[in-house]
Amino acid sequence: MQVTTDREKLRQLLLTKSSRRSKRQGFHTGLAAFDEIAPCGCFQYGAVHELLWKGRSSSPKSIALLLAKTVQMKNGTIVWSDPKRELYLPALLAAGINLRHLILLRCVNHFDMLSALAECLQNRAVGATVATLSKLSLIDARRLQLAVERGGGVGIFMRPFSEATNTHYAAATRWLIQPQIGDDEIQRWSVELLHGHGGRIGQAVLLEADRDSHSLRASETMANRQTATAKARVSA
Repeated sequence: MQVTTDREKLRQLLLTKSSRRSKRQGFHTGLAAFDEIAPCGCFQYGAVHELLWKGRSSSPKSIALLLAKTVQMKNGTIVWSDPKRELYLPALLAAGINLRHLILLRCVNHFDMLSALAECLQNRAVGATVATLSKLSLIDARRLQLAVERGGGVGIFMRPFSEATNTHYAAATRWLIQPQIGDDEIQRWSVELLHGHGGRIGQAVLLEADRDSHSLRASETMANRQTATAKARVSA
């Protein structure tokens, strides 16, 4: 297994018998409209959260970054699988990621990556483990789920919609991320909850990112507003 920018740093992390993470039910992103449609109004620790994307749109790294940054602020280290060396570190730094607590994981094949992800997920020194995955066997999905339950951190997996919906998964929540029309200053996505027991399934929020300040805001989509208005009229 070929690992990363700092092999010794990862080795020491995986050997760490760190203090047990306090048993918190979940974490909030700080974007109320986004948090509110998640199960129990937050993102669960000790669980996998999947971000799906369709067609030719790019993988939802910005949403993964939002979740990972929130976890890093509370629980330290992020491990991010980056086998194709696509991450641009200055952009991560500008977005608020502490690079001193970021480990890039680069494995030579899918099998090695799954093994490394499982190790990171079950280690209590790791707050969030981020990766792009396609197909998973039932055994692989269950293995990753059990690992994150033992570790108590968060697994953030980006997966192509066409492949992820026709294969196995073991995620607490699954979200469909679709780009929306933006402009030179604002980048936009529709974020819809597809799976999450106790969450608002089928409801979406609009996330907007300011390209200069990297600030984020969330609001209900127009479709949600129209549905709520229609229901109000019917009940009246």
